[in-house]
Amino acid sequence: MKFFPATLAIFTLAFFSACTKNGHDHNLSGSWKISFYWDEKDETNNFTDYYFMFNNGGQVMAHKGTGMYTGTWSETSTRFTIDFGTDPILSKLNKVWLKEEETDTFIKLKDDNPVQDDRLQFTKN
Repeated sequence: MKFFPATLAIFTLAFFSACTKNGHDHNLSGSWKISFYWDEKDETNNFTDYYFMFNNGGQVMAHKGTGMYTGTWSETSTRFTIDFGTDPILSKLNKVWLKEEETDTFIKLKDDNPVQDDRLQFTKN
């Protein structure tokens, strides 16, 4: 039983390492929706029918009905970047966002430009 603490420490480290993605302690697998979007006013309804999937390779796909739109995403420990190109609706999400709070079920973001009050929240389906 002398080795129990060391064995427990190894299993604990292995478990928590397996739970991380891209060096961050949240999991972006699965389907996400925009539960809040603010750009001078509440514009959440513009995104009601969209579902988002974030792939490990930096690609994000937005699905609405039978349509599929592709963009890119990346993140650091403090920032979350989205780019859907020139799509008339999804391009509103194009920017570098500051992470305010994140869990495995939601990510709260705000514009990294201090003169902007844009807010975005993704919630896992």
